[in-house]
Amino acid sequence: MSVKDRSVVVVGGTSGMGYATAALFAEQGARIAVVGRDADKAAQAAAALGGDVVAAGLDAADADALGEFMGGLAAVDHVVSFTGLQPAARVGDTDHEIFGSAFDARVWAARNCCAIAAPMMPPDGSFTFCSGLSAIRPRPGRSPGAVATAAVESFCRAMAVELAPIRVNALCPGAFDTEVLRRALGPDPEAGLARLGNSIPLGRIGQPEEIAHAVQFLVTNTYTTGITLRVDGGALLV
Repeated sequence: MSVKDRSVVVVGGTSGMGYATAALFAEQGARIAVVGRDADKAAQAAAALGGDVVAAGLDAADADALGEFMGGLAAVDHVVSFTGLQPAARVGDTDHEIFGSAFDARVWAARNCCAIAAPMMPPDGSFTFCSGLSAIRPRPGRSPGAVATAAVESFCRAMAVELAPIRVNALCPGAFDTEVLRRALGPDPEAGLARLGNSIPLGRIGQPEEIAHAVQFLVTNTYTTGITLRVDGGALLV
């Protein structure tokens, strides 16, 4: 139940929750590979993490690019992915491309991770994929992302059966203080964060390090598979 000297690939690990996860595992002695869509941000994340971190700028929905990257790693013991999109469009304005973008970013990327990395993994390896509260509480005008988050949770259960004894789990985060959330809150993100926090039973939004701790549990607990772990400060209770 340790990541020391194990190889952990963090997809979407250049900022926010993914970076916090990579940092936690690096502190615990894991060998880290960080993947992000922006090559410069991936290189900056690797430099900040220090050590022998490997970084790549690629889209995990591109199976060829992801396969080439993972094929160059000496080992892959665990994969953690934070990829996802939440396109904004009312149902009458959506088209196949909009729905496809949401599925590619979350579900197809997860498929690629499993198809490519599972043959490289030891029996005690694991995958952890990120869903979201929209799988349970969708917002108007956001159906593509809501359906994709629900689908990736179902995909994790399917893979937990198909890839066993490799473990596959989903992580469902609530509101966390990240660059993405701050940008979504507009010109006054601090006020937006305060409003969000006041609507949650714990009275605040989460910090990325708290998600990293939850990921650590899913990666290191050797008898947990096929679950969706919700880490939302109680948001879905109200």
